[in-house]
Amino acid sequence: MDALISSFPDDENGSRIMLTTRIEDVAHFATMNKWEWPVSERLSPDRESRDQIVLKVRTKATRHRMLGAGKYLHRVKFLNEKESWHLLREHVFAEGELCPPKLVEPGKKIAEKCEGLPLAIIAVGKHLSKAKRTLDYWTKVAETENSVIIGADEETTKMDLVHKSLAKTSKDFVPKWFKDLLPITLAKTSEDSSMECFKDLKSNSGKTLEDFAKEYLDQLVSRSLVLVRQNSSNSDHGIKTCKTHTTYWHMCVKEAGKDMFFHVINNYANGIRKGVESGRRLCIHNNVLFGIKDVYKSMVSVSNARSLLCTGPHHQYPIPIHFSLRLLRVLDALTIRFYTFPIEVLKLVQLRYLAFTYNKSLPASISKLWNLQYLIVHRQYPSINPSRSRCLPIEIWNMQELRHLEVMGIDLPYPNFATPLLPNLLTLLGISAESCTEEVLGRIANLKRLGIQIELGLDAAQSLSCFDHLSHLYGLQTLKCIVVNPKPSFQVVAPATPPFSVFPSGLKKLTLSGLGLPWEYMSVIAQLPKLEILKLRQYAFQGPVWKVYDSQFLHLKFLLLEDTDLEFWSAGGFSFILLKHLIISHCYKLKDFCTVIRGILSVEMIELVDCSPSLAASAKKILEGRLNPTQLIVSSSEDDGKRKS
Repeated sequence: MDALISSFPDDENGSRIMLTTRIEDVAHFATMNKWEWPVSERLSPDRESRDQIVLKVRTKATRHRMLGAGKYLHRVKFLNEKESWHLLREHVFAEGELCPPKLVEPGKKIAEKCEGLPLAIIAVGKHLSKAKRTLDYWTKVAETENSVIIGADEETTKMDLVHKSLAKTSKDFVPKWFKDLLPITLAKTSEDSSMECFKDLKSNSGKTLEDFAKEYLDQLVSRSLVLVRQNSSNSDHGIKTCKTHTTYWHMCVKEAGKDMFFHVINNYANGIRKGVESGRRLCIHNNVLFGIKDVYKSMVSVSNARSLLCTGPHHQYPIPIHFSLRLLRVLDALTIRFYTFPIEVLKLVQLRYLAFTYNKSLPASISKLWNLQYLIVHRQYPSINPSRSRCLPIEIWNMQELRHLEVMGIDLPYPNFATPLLPNLLTLLGISAESCTEEVLGRIANLKRLGIQIELGLDAAQSLSCFDHLSHLYGLQTLKCIVVNPKPSFQVVAPATPPFSVFPSGLKKLTLSGLGLPWEYMSVIAQLPKLEILKLRQYAFQGPVWKVYDSQFLHLKFLLLEDTDLEFWSAGGFSFILLKHLIISHCYKLKDFCTVIRGILSVEMIELVDCSPSLAASAKKILEGRLNPTQLIVSSSEDDGKRKS
């Protein structure tokens, strides 16, 4: 950077330099003052390795971005539907030529499928300008899978060069050990990918798998290789779900197929094509293909496969998956329902990740999968019924490598004196409230994330006893408690004292739903020293008045209130002083929260969903004229559009 700046001295003559880059950290670093650079970059780059310097630059740039700096940055956005249709018409029709009315509707659909990427729209436009301008042809293109549209853009030399450049950039960027992640990130679909895409990551350098996942996902987003679809409420990690652009995804699939890196099978031809048998990573986009004899035989021949991802639509009927792939490390069959436990899966002793849908109890032999780190079992029709309570086999305690266990509404077996600990278990989701005993939680003391399903009985205090022993989980950071059979508010009899007298002091994220507790019990939660995210859904608390006293919720950054009968909400001084994002949804009775937002100068966004017009009007009036503008979003379930001010 020193050498670059020396070529452009600051002569204070008003000149400016425009720098374009796909890497966001580079843009932030370029706008930083020289005194903000890492010391090794300013003084002697030879003192540290290139990787160390890059890490320091990235850390500084990330901090620069989080502090809201970089006012000279301009992020190029995708085109909206109107702009996309306008650009497509420009490249299909000659100047002054109008689009025939019959082609307008399919034309807009074609433009929409390009997802706002100008280069893709231009390439498709050139293809359509040479094709038949008939309603049948345009309708066929509009209704066909995106691969047809992507095939059109590959006809142009420019687009082909872009594809090759993108492929080279991706290969150069991804470290060798990180390549196991890429098929899971990009092969699933062009629509969605979540943090689960890093399920097969190996750990080194003392970092956890989750640390590596977040770090590399941030890098992929920074390089515009992955697009953020939904932001997380967690300000530290920022991303909940993401996607790849359709054009880039098809390019990745094509290049990966050439290199035998992974294969995506979404039709009969792909299932029997040459080269599938040598694939190590397979992604099935249409689960029905397993039922075709030729495709099934082709899958049997893939003896070296390490990953098998079944990501097609949920299928409720049995599908003959072949389990002879003995080297499998990742098997994601969550969209396939098994009526009987697939006993053949127990031969896949190399499995690290197993996900499937199954309504019955797991056999004791599941413990034979001693390498398993992720076990996810969903149910086709999730429901809780005391007469049909299910319990995991006692042998689950022998699966010492488990890091993530997700089983909806199932009991963890009561341990005996010889039961070993599960020291590596960090995430436990969907467990029944009855399992949260001192004996059980004492053997999974390293948990960071816990999800509990509660069924309310006649004795509310007994139903909520699961909170009694949570204080033993000293490392717990995320807690989610959901009542699966919430009752109308007038039928709820609250316990005489708060059921959660002591929460783990390190708790950062808390989600409560359907508990029906009085707002006075919030005083315990308000004092949590590290709580940053609080979500209250479906009458988690009930009553017309919520009064927050002075100096409460000092570290809260995100707050969601959804489906409550709250009417008046007030807050004392120095409360919510760090709150950045507030969402109030389906709180039809709420009339006043003026004292709350007047005292929160840090808030950046307030969302009101299905709230009274008077509430929105008063919020807008209070926010007007603030030195640091707050974005107010008012929306209605009856109107998908959002009005921003």
